[in-house]
Amino acid sequence: MMNTLETSVAFWRIPGRELALSSIDKGAPTTIFFLHGLGGNRQQWRLQWNYYAEKDVNMVAWDCFAHGDSARSKHQKDFDSECLVKDLAAVLDAFPSRRKLIVAHSFGCRLVMEWLANLHETGQSVPVDGLVLLGPASLAPSLKGPLFGNWLDRLPLWIVSLGKPWLQKRFEKLAWHTGTNPELLRTERRATRRNSLFMINAVRSGARPINQESLRHISIPAHIVAGEQDGIVPVAEIRKLHALLPTSTLDVLSGCGHQIMLERPSDVNDIIERKLRRISDSESMTHDS
Repeated sequence: MMNTLETSVAFWRIPGRELALSSIDKGAPTTIFFLHGLGGNRQQWRLQWNYYAEKDVNMVAWDCFAHGDSARSKHQKDFDSECLVKDLAAVLDAFPSRRKLIVAHSFGCRLVMEWLANLHETGQSVPVDGLVLLGPASLAPSLKGPLFGNWLDRLPLWIVSLGKPWLQKRFEKLAWHTGTNPELLRTERRATRRNSLFMINAVRSGARPINQESLRHISIPAHIVAGEQDGIVPVAEIRKLHALLPTSTLDVLSGCGHQIMLERPSDVNDIIERKLRRISDSESMTHDS
């Protein structure tokens, strides 16, 4: 099934910035927040959503601005990472919970890192208890610059858009493991039809530099997962984030590309479950002491 996150409500931080959001509130002490990457949508978490719908845990997932069913914009400033980070903070504030776990993918991980760095720089406490970071995007000072790395960058976006089917195939070759089920590829292809090259380019151009030294002071437990065959974010790049976060752990999954939650859902569910247990055990130890 494609659309399994059907409990959708309109959530907005400011007028014109309406986000499509799904949530399940069981009154549990822990909430999982799912944050997708650039060009993704909340439905990409369906295999985790279905699994944890049977568990004693609350869940929240949303379509980032101009993704999935969320509102669109033709103004590049609306895609600045500062705005996307504020959206993240607003969603976290809107769903109070005793314990919070963020599960993020790709560019979503970069947004989480920018948010954490901002909290450290402004002397604020971190209001979450753990992170699971899947295929985290590069923390390079800027993602501005060539979108394709070749002659296509010299063409207007409207001309490049005519070749979108070819670009889709190029992305799929980099993002997915060679043994990926063709039906899964077709499903994700349909889900991303609304993504425009303007939006993709605007998000990349609006990615703000992250103070990486601030991340060295982030003590929140983070588990990083990399796909060994990831052609979008190579394992070597992901190891740089692992080296920055002092309490992070790292798994490299063989036979896996960039779309980790869809390619290896059982592994991801197990990793989340272990993280939830550790968060719960840590709270118990704190209360006992």
